[in-house]
Amino acid sequence: MTVSKVRIDGLETQQQLDALKQRLLKMIGVSNVEIDLELQQVSIEFETPTNLNSIEKEIYDDGYKVLN
Repeated sequence: MTVSKVRIDGLETQQQLDALKQRLLKMIGVSNVEIDLELQQVSIEFETPTNLNSIEKEIYDDGYKVLN
């Protein structure tokens, strides 16, 4: 199990946060997602076959800029 934190830009509302969280939780291997709206940070717990690159791509595809 791997836990990673990703800083993002563009997340402004609780509704956007909830939608992104649900999208990430649908990914195979993702077991937990926590998003801090104030810090613009996603903490995600996952295992193979998911990797950080695929998570960052999913965030980008949902319309948010990945900062790290």
